[in-house]
Amino acid sequence: MRIWIAAYSTAFVLALSYAFPVSAHMETAGKLKIGHPWVRATPPGGPSTYACIIEIKNEGDEPETLLGATIEGAGKGVIWQMIEKDGKFSSKPVEHGLVIPAHGSLELTPATYQIRFGKVTKALEEDTMVAGTLEFEKLKSAKINFAVEQDDTAPLETPPLGQ
Repeated sequence: MRIWIAAYSTAFVLALSYAFPVSAHMETAGKLKIGHPWVRATPPGGPSTYACIIEIKNEGDEPETLLGATIEGAGKGVIWQMIEKDGKFSSKPVEHGLVIPAHGSLELTPATYQIRFGKVTKALEEDTMVAGTLEFEKLKSAKINFAVEQDDTAPLETPPLGQ
């Protein structure tokens, strides 16, 4: 009976993982723990897309700097800071990267920082994963997987992106 329950439980967990393949995930690069990196779903030929990372924790004894990212199908991404003033949003590129303090963390949310990518050459379909890298000052390039999600939480800029 116990073996049957264990087998049934394992099958149930596997079925759930296939049904929900893009649940929150954690990536590791050196002493960095990267919590749920994701990129916005976009059709091929779309003018742009963006990625966010829930949190990067630095468990090392020295600070690290996030410089940018790449994803398969959209190339190199640049970090942009979102700025809110009087209920309106604008943005500007981050020139020297974002520092992740030693034993500290950094969050990139749609309303704070985004990694923006240019023209999308490959469909980024919701509920899939796409290969990419995060670029760091010391660690250099770290291969990770981005979950592809539909996101409507990013603030609209005034004027809109690309204008």
